Amino acid sequence: MASIAHDTLTFSQSIDAPRSVVWAAIADSVQRTVWGVPAGEAQVYDESDFRVGGRDVYRCGPPETFEFSGVAEYLQIVPESLIVHTDVVAVEGQILAVALLTWQFETQNGATRVQLTDQVTSFVGTDMIDGHRNGHTKALEQLRAFVEG
Repeated sequence: MASIAHDTLTFSQSIDAPRSVVWAAIADSVQRTVWGVPAGEAQVYDESDFRVGGRDVYRCGPPETFEFSGVAEYLQIVPESLIVHTDVVAVEGQILAVALLTWQFETQNGATRVQLTDQVTSFVGTDMIDGHRNGHTKALEQLRAFVEG
């Protein structure tokens, strides 16, 4: 039997830019491929449909293999305020983790505060939980640098 692990992870990032600019960087899959993965890795979208009921189908990992595949399904989108979506990550058809992600955006002192809550279940132990923690931390830092840069 697989080793099940789960956690609720929360992250926040203050970005010195209007919500409309931060929102555009998140809503647009082309921009997401720039800031959304750690250095040395890449992401490509085979499908991108950012709307309630839409879904993104993507591959990510080292650019020579793109070993991970994923599907994000959008459950709720309130422009410049809220995104709720699921995310399923697999390798060669084996599901590694399933997550429910909630992105919240608010203006604070002229900057945009992004809060991300990731409720993740891993079917392969705690490494996927650690991967979510490290990946989201880096992605939010890179989002800030991308938008402010």
